[in-house]
Amino acid sequence: MSVEFRDVVKRYGTTTAVSGISFTVETGSLVTLLGPSGCGKTTTLRMIAGLELPSEGRILIAGRDVTRLSATERDVSMVFQSYALFPHMSVLDNVCYGLRRSGHSKEAAAQQARAGLAQVGLAGYEGRQPSELSGGQQQRVAVARALVLKPSVLLFDEPLSNLDARLRRQMREDIRELQQALGLTVVYVTHDQQEAMAVSDRIIVMNVGRIEQEGTPRDLYERPATPFLARFMGESNPARAHLHRLDPQRLRVQLGPATIDIDNGTASDGEATVAVRPEAITVEAAPGPANALPGTVVKASYVGTHIEYSIETEAGTLFATCPQVDRPLAPGAAVALVLAPRGVIVVESR
Repeated sequence: MSVEFRDVVKRYGTTTAVSGISFTVETGSLVTLLGPSGCGKTTTLRMIAGLELPSEGRILIAGRDVTRLSATERDVSMVFQSYALFPHMSVLDNVCYGLRRSGHSKEAAAQQARAGLAQVGLAGYEGRQPSELSGGQQQRVAVARALVLKPSVLLFDEPLSNLDARLRRQMREDIRELQQALGLTVVYVTHDQQEAMAVSDRIIVMNVGRIEQEGTPRDLYERPATPFLARFMGESNPARAHLHRLDPQRLRVQLGPATIDIDNGTASDGEATVAVRPEAITVEAAPGPANALPGTVVKASYVGTHIEYSIETEAGTLFATCPQVDRPLAPGAAVALVLAPRGVIVVESR
């Protein structure tokens, strides 16, 4: 079922937490609300759930106006960051809880709960206590408890923040696979850009209570519309550049003595701020190719799969990642930076 926000505002006294946002979550899609702490994403999720009511605007679920309905009157389920499992109940009883409150018999609730646990890979865990489970298993129980209620919309509030890196990766894959297999409409909240890009059909990036930009993960990463987006969606190097239009769709970007031709049909000639992605920078020993950007290594850090460099150039200090860990460059080394067009993004021109 679809979710629609129409000019929704949420105020707490004189503080505006959400400022006139509008968006639509299509049926069967997974849309992530992404942004830094305090941007309004969790407040927005809670308004979908009915845990908060908007100060202005309308909220529709499946075309039905639910703006003033309580949480119990909306066909939604929510998976919380803390899992919110009852420690004194077994896994089966935790999953049965919502079903029993909804009027299901003990036998029917247990049958549906077992099926829900099987869906999330926890068949055979029914008799365990939450304290006997790993963090990832507890999160699966919370997902099963939400799924058995067969909600029109499933909500996730920072569901992976309590897990370690390996479990986060596994769980986000499991959530995405389950969402696609069941055709669920999901609204997912996180502050983690990689997590959002891994699970989402679309991402809505919020900043200070407003929608900064929305689109597919690739759109937001490769075509950020604002300096905030360029900084927030992955690593990027801000740099001053000069732009010269070659034709309606091609633009020449000059960074110091280096020039890079990129696809861009909107920016104007003149000075601009560009974002250079670290992975778009190839670090070579000087002097390098004729069109490279010369620089000097300031700092080098080995992090296992690659080396991270800070390099001083005419365009500013650039952060670059290099997979060639067998030939590290020492601080003070003269280098030449070759920039890939796909990783140079105009974020502000004048």
